[in-house]
Amino acid sequence: MTPVRYEVILATRRGVRVLTARAEREVALMAESVLRRHEGEAPGIGVTVACPDSGARRRLASYLADLMSELDRDRRGAVPIPDRRGTGP
Repeated sequence: MTPVRYEVILATRRGVRVLTARAEREVALMAESVLRRHEGEAPGIGVTVACPDSGARRRLASYLADLMSELDRDRRGAVPIPDRRGTGP
């Protein structure tokens, strides 16, 4: 049986980073680390997520999109918009 591989590709102004791991959480943490180092560039970073599990792909893409929005908000000093369900900030 082939081990599952999770891959996140980040395209920044400085180049392309290909991150791979055997666990969804591990690749998410790796990608977060890279994105935090490129904090001021978050809106201009391209993200591609690849893995055989479509649910994991959606979770990773959503997590990274949220993180990039958060980094951009923090950079601009903006106040986060409350969650429509009333569970957010």
